[in-house]
Amino acid sequence: MGRHQQPAGQVEMSDLKERIVDVSQNVSQLKHRVYDYMKTKFIDFDPLLKKSMSFLDKAVRMSDEINNLFNRIEFQTKCDLANSTGELRNLHVSLKEASAVLSITTELLQMESAMKDVEDACKDGQFVDAAKSIQSFKELVKNSCKETRQLDIYQSLIREFTSIVAKFCKENTDKLYLFISWETTDAATNTLKSTIKIKSSCFSELQEVLQALHLLEELYPWMNKFRNFLTRSILFPLINNEGSVNIEDGELYSTIQVSIKMTSRKPNYLSTLDNLTKCFEFLHGELDMQFENDKSFISLLGAGSSEEFIDHLIKKCLKETVPSSSAELKNFTGIRERVAAFNNYMVGIEFLSEENHSLVDYVQNFDALCANKTCENYLKIARDIMKKDLQDMVEVGPQTPAVALSATLDHTNTDALIDNSVLQESFANVNIKSENELNPNLFQFPSCFVSKSTIEVLELVGTILEEGVAQENELHQYYLSTAKSVFELYICVVPTIHEKLLSTIPQQVALFHNNCMYLAHRLVLLGFEVEASLRNVLKADVAITFVDYVQTLRHLGTSTYLKHMQQQRKQMLDLVKESGLATLGENSELSPDTERTLRQCLRQLELLQSVWQNVLPGNVYSKSIGVLANAFIEELVIRVSSVEDIPANTAVKLTSLFKMVQERIPKLFQNGDEVVLFVKRWLQFQELINILSASLREIEERWADGKGPLAHEFTTEQVKQLIRALFQNTQRRAEVLAKIK
Repeated sequence: MGRHQQPAGQVEMSDLKERIVDVSQNVSQLKHRVYDYMKTKFIDFDPLLKKSMSFLDKAVRMSDEINNLFNRIEFQTKCDLANSTGELRNLHVSLKEASAVLSITTELLQMESAMKDVEDACKDGQFVDAAKSIQSFKELVKNSCKETRQLDIYQSLIREFTSIVAKFCKENTDKLYLFISWETTDAATNTLKSTIKIKSSCFSELQEVLQALHLLEELYPWMNKFRNFLTRSILFPLINNEGSVNIEDGELYSTIQVSIKMTSRKPNYLSTLDNLTKCFEFLHGELDMQFENDKSFISLLGAGSSEEFIDHLIKKCLKETVPSSSAELKNFTGIRERVAAFNNYMVGIEFLSEENHSLVDYVQNFDALCANKTCENYLKIARDIMKKDLQDMVEVGPQTPAVALSATLDHTNTDALIDNSVLQESFANVNIKSENELNPNLFQFPSCFVSKSTIEVLELVGTILEEGVAQENELHQYYLSTAKSVFELYICVVPTIHEKLLSTIPQQVALFHNNCMYLAHRLVLLGFEVEASLRNVLKADVAITFVDYVQTLRHLGTSTYLKHMQQQRKQMLDLVKESGLATLGENSELSPDTERTLRQCLRQLELLQSVWQNVLPGNVYSKSIGVLANAFIEELVIRVSSVEDIPANTAVKLTSLFKMVQERIPKLFQNGDEVVLFVKRWLQFQELINILSASLREIEERWADGKGPLAHEFTTEQVKQLIRALFQNTQRRAEVLAKIK
């Protein structure tokens, strides 16, 4: 059997050699013929080359034959592994080289075939098939081998293909503009007309064009322009303004024309939704086409604009439709159902995705939207009130018996009082023991002036709370929160808006101080009043308080007022420093500017008196003017008592000037005797005047061995310093100085 097998193996080897040689020659011939064909078509661009040879079929047959030879070589290798391995390896290498050449040739032929398929499909109007052939070509390019990409013919193929694709996309995009056109015209001075015209007689061709461009991802530029026109010129104007929709169906074209009245009047939400529905019904009826990837034209249209459209519809239509008071809410009972129906329709035509619930979610809690909008309007009103001038003022003061905030704010019920049961219940567990009866005005606000805007703020808060108490469920929380926000707004807005006036105008500062104190005073009991009303409505215990703003308001008013007082004090002290008193020890004569400066300081105090005395509470005014007057007098005392030498004529002038001050300062107070209570250095200032005009004997008598009035106001060293400055060095001066101890 061995003798029979060996000749058979030799025969097989001989046949393999012959077949491989033939295949190699055929592949080489095919390569040259394909090269010549490709060169003529894509490099020389021979217009006479009309018929393509069946190179691709030959390449496929050769590929099958090569695969068969590979199988035979593998089988022969297994049968005669010992004797023919080297020879078979050589045959395998030769066959592999032929296979590589054939692979490159096949890739080029497949690309050329795909390009021809594109041209043939376009001639037949099969644009989707043409797009698929273009995709096939791109896939061939993506998977082509490195050797193929290095060929000059390959580069020519790519250039030709790029040209074909560009031409294909441009021609089909141009067709789209013929099939679907749009324009905007000014029909009149206050009317804008936008029109979309669709060639309905070419629906099949339109669908082919749209789907082909979509497959090639070349639809976006056209779609973006159409989408922008639809949203900016049709949908948004219908939401923003009154308009009408007119649809015409013709044999060749279907047209929708939207007329927009460019006025400030807003359309009713029902009219807006009806017009929008008509627009989408037209688009869905004319362009209801499905693409191969389970996408519809309407879904592609909505993919880039639905969220913006819904946001605009909510902000410019539904939000403005929300009533601004609970009384108007009963007129909008059907809005939830109408908006839900519109949303379902938009989801049904696939313009909206099923996951987009923005419309339905927005109107789901319409009561809360109404409450929220009402509260927003209240805050706008509050801000406008706070912008008003502070100088428009009204007098407030103690009320007996104490009037509740709600009664004060309700002009139709000015006799309403705080419910005593509220206070009794609130302080039921507080055990207060006192041997002395409290002053009935202890918890009353003192008489003074506040800005009218402050009263208006309280009136507004009363209205907010009154409406909040009337609400059901948890809606009252919106109003209670808004009432608190009004005071937060006051704390932030008023100091900012009136910043310049509060830093320069004394009366404005005083009024702002009173405003803050008055608001803080009214807020102490406001929570008790509201709690009582809410208990009756909700039939449950509630805890409401406004006292957390009391300290903030008081601090704001006090800090602003004290800051202005510091400015006034600094102005007076700067004037004194610029006067002749600053150089009293350096010059023998008193500067003539001294009198002018002192008079200017007094005029400043008298100006404050004119704008503060009737505005501030009496006690606050007396303390304030007393502090400033004391700072002025203290500076005078320090300047004079620290001088080492005061000539006699200077002492006389100082006495005259200081007596002028002594005469005018008490007039700053309603009762001149109060000057001793509120001007700390007043008695010391009087003693200084006495010393400046007194003899040594009179000074000795007022010292009275350290027990006289002079000893109460000046220290030993201060008195000695004044004596040395006023009197010459004599035996008598030495005796008096010895007694000052």
